[in-house]
Amino acid sequence: MTNISKTEPQGGGKHQLHNVRFYTIKPRGIVSLAYSKVSKCLALSRETPILELWNLEHTPYLDRVIHLSPDSPVESLAWAGSRLFSVDLTGKLIEWDLANLKPRYEHSPTGNALWSLDVNPAETEIAVGSEEGHINILSIENDEITYKSLFNKQKGRVLCIKFDKSGTKLVTGTEGCVRIWNVLKGTTLHTMSLSAKEVIVWSLQFLSDNTIIAGDSAGFITVWNAENATQIDCTRVLDKNVFALAVNEMEDRLICSGMEPPVIRIFSKTQIKREESTSERWIKFLQRDAHKYYVKSLLVIDDHTISGGLDGILTISSCVRTHANFSQHAPFLKGSVASLATSKKLLLLRYPNSLHLWRLGSAVPREEEKGKLWAQPLGHSEELHLEQPPQKLLQLNVKELNFIQAAAISPDANWICYSTLKELRLNVLKSDPLKVERLEEDLPEELKPASHIIFTKQGSLALLDPENNYLNWFNLEEDQVIFQKTIDLSDHCKGIISHLVVSSCGDYIVAATSERTISVWRLHGKQYKHLLNLPRHRAGTTALSMHEDFPRVVVAYANGQLVEYDLVDRKFTCETDEYLIPDTKLHCISGISLDPMNPNIFMAHTENNIYVLERNQHLESKEPVITSKSKKLSNGKRSSLARNSQGLSLKSQLPRQHLVHVSRLSSNELVNVSISTNNLLAPLPKPFQRKKFGCA
Repeated sequence: MTNISKTEPQGGGKHQLHNVRFYTIKPRGIVSLAYSKVSKCLALSRETPILELWNLEHTPYLDRVIHLSPDSPVESLAWAGSRLFSVDLTGKLIEWDLANLKPRYEHSPTGNALWSLDVNPAETEIAVGSEEGHINILSIENDEITYKSLFNKQKGRVLCIKFDKSGTKLVTGTEGCVRIWNVLKGTTLHTMSLSAKEVIVWSLQFLSDNTIIAGDSAGFITVWNAENATQIDCTRVLDKNVFALAVNEMEDRLICSGMEPPVIRIFSKTQIKREESTSERWIKFLQRDAHKYYVKSLLVIDDHTISGGLDGILTISSCVRTHANFSQHAPFLKGSVASLATSKKLLLLRYPNSLHLWRLGSAVPREEEKGKLWAQPLGHSEELHLEQPPQKLLQLNVKELNFIQAAAISPDANWICYSTLKELRLNVLKSDPLKVERLEEDLPEELKPASHIIFTKQGSLALLDPENNYLNWFNLEEDQVIFQKTIDLSDHCKGIISHLVVSSCGDYIVAATSERTISVWRLHGKQYKHLLNLPRHRAGTTALSMHEDFPRVVVAYANGQLVEYDLVDRKFTCETDEYLIPDTKLHCISGISLDPMNPNIFMAHTENNIYVLERNQHLESKEPVITSKSKKLSNGKRSSLARNSQGLSLKSQLPRQHLVHVSRLSSNELVNVSISTNNLLAPLPKPFQRKKFGCA
């Protein structure tokens, strides 16, 4: 249901806010996590054929997405410096080209399913465990993958595998036992049996003090001495299935989680004195109830635990007692998931395999407000009753193995364009009666799959070809598509373009890449010219927008900073402190909506809140804003810059739940699309119920 509430982002005005709560996507469970200290990048694989790259240098945000073959979701991940490797159940070991988001090298070590892999500490070798019990060692030196050795075949699939700190030993886990291997000879040194043959070893850690820690399907954590294969300790930490184990860099914290119950339990290495002897034991230290469904993978980075499992929500929690808060990042789709036809109040929602077109609801006018000014204080909001509920008009589906990477509806509601990874389709939307007609004949050959689709107010269509960063421009006339020009963005945008904006007047194009480049082009009819590159910032770009009537770009960065740049005067006109909004330490600014009636009002949103910010000095001020020290913005030394520039002050905020999109419908209407946690988790089975002491 859509509610409409009123809020006051500027003095003397009121806004209506359409709260779209009927958008929901199926949870995509997290299978594996891997972190690179070099690039500060978190690689994440899901049950669906997708590989996500999260930037963790500042506030976490989804930077890039790699789409895999439909039949080969990744089972395990590992980094060697800034090189990313994966294995899957089709038997492929792949090194990924992270610049072009495609495989760099492919290798089939055994020909059967691969379950696990690990990179040695020297980052010269990689070990792979297979379905049939084979363990392969491959060399990754000289920037390539070459076969090195094959171990003696063991019984059962190799579900987990770990090198020791010297790289000379290897430990593997399978059903019923844990084995220690000599890497050079490929032979078994020790075999440690578990309590029962049917118990499965799901996770392993090999510590620098030569101890091995294993988590199994019976809920036990077992510690062995790797020198003589003697058992040091065995503790039941869960009722069932310890799927994930992680150890911090100091190796004094052990984190585990799994299925029943799906809690994150943290153990501290503690010295135990008994009479005259002293020994070290793992003692329960802390517990986090961050998940309702089972956890499949864990990582520890500094003082934070990163976890993910069946619900698909990436959770970052604290390992220390002084901070109990945690942040959760829902499994959103990369890019925009909503598009508006402002003239007819239509909303197009993008799903992985379908598009849904809705007509937004309208509110019942309040009799007591007719002819009266809005007299409520700043930030006040109230619910309005719906005169007409939202109505779903149509649904467009694609084949299950396809994935819709971009979609948009034209402002006049006459066109719907969407692109899968392999083809692009352009449809004419007719309203009387409502129907969709796909254009198939006499189409320009430049209509290729696009990562960004933009309809301009001037009746044009812009499509970004991700293969070469060409922006193809078309004119739309009735049922005809006329190719106009190609704008080459590749000279100034070498990497993957993550954000693309065309100004409402159609004169400017702004593109931001994953390499922190922001480039601007000026359009003159069929001619175009590169205008400038904004100073490179030390944090990645998370949101991009342009004023409707002013040639000014507004950028949000991963460190919570907002800046405004004048394209005519070529200077910064507004900038804020890092983390002006406290929430941006946990969730990045994912969108910016600007007020066409007041250029001093900025609306930014994160996953949890919508924020209204106001410029401290009005736009009409002609004082010099930036001096020759403006480059200090790019290296983070901002003290002198802050004294000379205009800033923003936080005026109000509206809490939301898993907010995915905010855009402007009219000068006093906003639309926000959010996913409630209950709707997100509804397709999953009931969560594990754990009885707590003192609770009914």
